[in-house]
Amino acid sequence: MAKTKFMIFLCFGLFIASLAFSQSRETGAIEGTVKDEQGNPLPGVTVTISSPSLMGVRTFITDAEGKFRFPALPPGEYSVKAELQGFVTVVRENIRLTTTVRLTVDLVMKPAAIAEEVTVLAKAPTIDVKSTETASVTLANEVLRNIPYSQFTTDIVNLAPGVVSNVAYGSSSGTGIAWSVDGVNVSDPDAGTAWVFLDHNIIEEAKIMGIGLPAEYGNFTGVIFNLVTKSGGNTLSGHIEGIFQGKKDDWPKNFWQQDNNKKYLNDFPTLTSPLYRLIDVNAHLGGPIRKDKLWYYVGTQFQQFGDWVTGFPEPRQYNQPRLFTKFNSQIDPTLSLIFSLEVDTYDGKNRGAAANVAPEACVNQKSPEIVANFSLTKILSPKTFYDVKAAYFWGYYYLDPEVGKDKPFYFSLDENFRYSSAGYFFYADRTRFQGNASLTHYAEDFIKGDHDFKFGVEIERSTVRNRYGYTGPNHMKYFGYGNPTKGWQHYLAYQYEGYDTNTRYTRLEAFAQDSWSISPRLNISAGLRFSQNWGTIKNVEGIVYNTRRIAPRIGFTLDVFGDRTTVLKAHYGQFTEGMFAAYHDRLNPASAYSDYIGYYWDGKKWVEFMRLKHEELYSIAEGIKHPYMQQYTVSLERELFTDASFSIAYIYREWKNIIGRYDTKANYRTVPIYVGYHVNKTFDIYELTTGNAHAYVLDNIKKGDPWVMLDPYRKYRGVEFLFNKRFSHRWQLLLSYVYSKAWGTIDNGQADDIGWNDRDGLHTGDPNFWINDEGHLTYDPTHMLKLQGTYILPLDISFSAYFRAITGNAWTTRYRTKRLAQGRVTFFAEERGKYHYPMQKILDLRLEKIFRFKEKYRFGIILDVFNVFNADTVTSWGTRIGYDWYPDKWPSTEGHQLYSIVRPRQFRLGLRLMF
Repeated sequence: MAKTKFMIFLCFGLFIASLAFSQSRETGAIEGTVKDEQGNPLPGVTVTISSPSLMGVRTFITDAEGKFRFPALPPGEYSVKAELQGFVTVVRENIRLTTTVRLTVDLVMKPAAIAEEVTVLAKAPTIDVKSTETASVTLANEVLRNIPYSQFTTDIVNLAPGVVSNVAYGSSSGTGIAWSVDGVNVSDPDAGTAWVFLDHNIIEEAKIMGIGLPAEYGNFTGVIFNLVTKSGGNTLSGHIEGIFQGKKDDWPKNFWQQDNNKKYLNDFPTLTSPLYRLIDVNAHLGGPIRKDKLWYYVGTQFQQFGDWVTGFPEPRQYNQPRLFTKFNSQIDPTLSLIFSLEVDTYDGKNRGAAANVAPEACVNQKSPEIVANFSLTKILSPKTFYDVKAAYFWGYYYLDPEVGKDKPFYFSLDENFRYSSAGYFFYADRTRFQGNASLTHYAEDFIKGDHDFKFGVEIERSTVRNRYGYTGPNHMKYFGYGNPTKGWQHYLAYQYEGYDTNTRYTRLEAFAQDSWSISPRLNISAGLRFSQNWGTIKNVEGIVYNTRRIAPRIGFTLDVFGDRTTVLKAHYGQFTEGMFAAYHDRLNPASAYSDYIGYYWDGKKWVEFMRLKHEELYSIAEGIKHPYMQQYTVSLERELFTDASFSIAYIYREWKNIIGRYDTKANYRTVPIYVGYHVNKTFDIYELTTGNAHAYVLDNIKKGDPWVMLDPYRKYRGVEFLFNKRFSHRWQLLLSYVYSKAWGTIDNGQADDIGWNDRDGLHTGDPNFWINDEGHLTYDPTHMLKLQGTYILPLDISFSAYFRAITGNAWTTRYRTKRLAQGRVTFFAEERGKYHYPMQKILDLRLEKIFRFKEKYRFGIILDVFNVFNADTVTSWGTRIGYDWYPDKWPSTEGHQLYSIVRPRQFRLGLRLMF
C-alpha cells in the first residue's frame, strides 16, 4: 500500500510541477517558423491566427529563432497571418486542423518598400511529422454529412479502417474500444460497450485512433473513438433535417426495398428479407450570445427505427428522443470554458428478436440517461497551458418480458425455437463521475533539442447495479420437444430466482510524456502511463480487486527528406485494458444470489441433477494483474499533393495478463464421443465427477492451472494501406485496405480477455473448453477494403459512395454430446475458426441536390441507396453438426440452418435546410 501511495503522489507531483506544450483529445495545435528569403529566422514577427471555430483571434510574437506556436485550438479551418514592418504581410489560408494533430506551418516573408499584404497559395500541411500516431482517421463533418450510413453514432467507428462490428485490430468486441465524447468516457462501466447514443448531426468530427499513441492515451486495447460535438459561432447558424427510410408496404409500395431472400426460399419457405425502417427528425441552432465571448448550440432529435431481422415477423423498434445543449465561453483571451448537457432515452420493444424466437418471447427496453460535461482551458503563456475536465453520467436500462413475468419460457430442442416468453428480466443501473487534468509546456533548447513535455491525471468513480432473474411460475425455464401449444415433451428445466449485485470501482491514472525534437527531422516520443484500479462491492469490506501497472511507450518519427512531406514512424507501447465492474462483480456476497438448479424429467416428475450455490463460489487470486495489450508498429506516410496523403503501416499486437477462471474443486474423467459426418472422429470428452462442488478462482490463467489445457493467448498482425484526400476542390476520398490475421486460444468477443470468456456453457477451467481451441478468432477479417468518397457535380449535386468488401466472421464446427453428469457439452469438433462466412461486398450511394437562396440558405434533397447490388450474403448460420447443420439437408446454405443475411437493397429520402 505504501508503494501505491508513493506512485500516486509521485505522479501528482510531476503533474503539478511540470511544463509542456501539446494538444488534447478535443484540440490540435499549429506551430511554425517565419524566415526571410535567405532562410534567416525573423524574430519579432506578429503572427495572428483566426478561424470561425475560434473565439476572436490569437496573436504570437516570434522568438529569436522565428518560431511561433498556438496550442489548444478547436478543430476547424484556420488562417495564419504574419506581419512585420518592412516586410510584405503574409497570409496562409485553408489550413484544416483536426483533433490531436500538430501542424507545422512555415512562412517566408519578403522585404517591401510599402505596406502590402499577400495571400500565399502554398498548400496547407497535411501530415503531422512529429507524432508517432499512425493509421488514425478523422471523419470530419464533410464526411459525416455526405457518406451514407445508418445515422447511428456508434456505427461511425465501423467506417474506419481496421474496424468491423465494433472490433478494432483484433481487440475484444465493444470492450476494446474506448467510447468517448469530447474527451471523456461514455462507455458502459460494467463491461465497456457503447452506452451513450447521440444525434448524428451534433457531431463536428469523429476521431478513431489507437496505433502508436503516446502515454496521454490509455484505458483501451482496441481504438479510442472520440466524438467532438459542434459549437456555436459568431454568426447564427442552423440545421433542420428529416429522413425517412421505408419498408416494402409503405407508400409508395415496393419502392423502398427489394427482397434478397429468393436464393434460400426453397429450403426456408418462411424466410423473410431483413427490413429496416427509419424516421429521423432533428433541428439545431447555434450562434452568439455575445460575440467572441459566449456561444450557444442546441440540438433536438426524434429518431425511430424498426429493424425486421431475418425470419422474424415484427420490428425490433426503438424510439429515441434527444436534447443536447452546449455553451462555449471565452472569459478572457487566455481562459475558455465549455459546458454541455445531453438528455435522452432509448426505449424499444422486441429486443432479442431472431429467426428462432416467437414475438412473445422478446423483451421490452427502457433506457433514459443524462450526460454532463465541463471543460476549462487556461493558457498561461504561448508555451504553457492546462486543461481541466469533469463529467457526470447517469442512466439505466431495464428489460422486461413483453408478456409480463407470469408466463413460462419454453425452448423446443427439436424445432430450435423459443416460445411463450423471454423468460428473464434484467435491470441495469449506472453512474459515473470522471475528472481529467493536464498541464503542458514547450521547453526550448533543453537537453539537446526542444521538448514537448506533458503530464496529466485522470480519476473515475463508477457504480454498477445489476438485477437479473428468470420469470414465469417458480422462476423456471423449460427445455424439451414439440410445441407448448400443440404438445410438449419435457426434457430439462432450470430454476433461478436471480441476483442483485452492486459493484463499484475507482480508477486513477497518471501519465508523463515527452516529444523530443533532437533535430528538425528526428523526433523521439517517450512516456509512461501509471494505472491504479480499486474494485469494491457494496456491503463488502475492503478492496476486492486491486491492480496497478506502468505502461511504457517509446517511438520515433523521421522527416525523411526534411520537407515535411514524408515521415517514417516506429513505436512500441503497452496499452492497459479499461477498468470495468466486470472484473470483480462475481465477488458480490452470497446473499445477492439465489441457487441455480437443474432438473431432468424422469417421465413422471422433475428430478434435481444440479445445484449451483454461490456462497464462496468465486475468489480473486492474490496478486492478480490487470490485462494489457502490447503493440509494435512501423509506418511510412507521404503527402502526395494538396490535402492528400498515403500511408502504409505494419501492426503487431498481443494481449497479456488475460483473465479467466479455474475450478479448484472440480475433477473429470474422459468419455469417448464419436462425431460423424465429415468429422468422422472420436473425442475424449471430460465428464464432471465431483458433482456440485465448485470453487472458482479468477486469475491470469496459464497452462498448468487446474484443467487449463493450453496456453491462453490472443495475437493480431496486419498491414494497412491508407489513402486520405480531405475535402477540397469539390472532392474527398478515404480508401483503405487491411490484410490481417487474428488468432489464439482466447476469442475476441465481448469481455473475452477480462474473465468473461465462457462459450456454449464452457469456461476456461473446464477442459472441454480447450478442445480444438487454437486457431482463427471470431472477428478475423482477412481482407478489409473500404472506400468512402464524395464528388460535387455541376448544378450543386453531390455524389457520395461507400463501398466495403470484408471477409466474414470465422466459425467452427460444433457438436453437442448426450447428457453427461454436468449436462450436455457443446465443443469444437474442428479447430477454432477453420471456416469464414462469405465476404460481404456492399455498395451504398447518396445523391444530394442543393438549392441556394437568399445568399445564406441552402436546401438539400437527399436520396440514399443501400446495398445497390442487392447482395444476399449470409452473416450467420447453424454450426452445430447434427442439430442446426445437416450437410445434405439445405442445399442453398450447404446444410446450415439460416439465421441471418445482409439487408437487401433499400432507399432513403431526406430533406435538410441549412443556414
